Amino acid sequence: MKTGVLATVALLALYAVTMTIFSGWNATEQQFRSLWYLMVPLAVGFGTQVGLYAKMKAAHRSKPMMATSGTTSATSMLACCAHHATNVLPFLGISGISLFLSRFQAPLLAGSIAINVIGIAVMLKHLKKISL
Repeated sequence: MKTGVLATVALLALYAVTMTIFSGWNATEQQFRSLWYLMVPLAVGFGTQVGLYAKMKAAHRSKPMMATSGTTSATSMLACCAHHATNVLPFLGISGISLFLSRFQAPLLAGSIAINVIGIAVMLKHLKKISL
């Protein structure tokens, strides 16, 4: 449980730090207010998976689903703020990525929540098998 809560806080902190670096605190706060209903469930889902993974690891099981959906969660949270790097990305030759991320940030977050739900269901299924 403690591991899952720490993972939830860490994912939200990753978002806040990244967004603040790219756009400043005011933009971070504004964007979080507009997308909190997607970001919070995503972070909680990630934390839940980390907690379940800790239980599975204790039972000596594998980790592919948590790793995949966990990476998706972190990537989606970063996608929320990465489009604010549009001032820098053209110099790097990757301005198209910032346009994509800006346009599809809500669907990316929603898709990641769905992947989290699938990951949690798979982990619960494995934990149920372990307990039998």
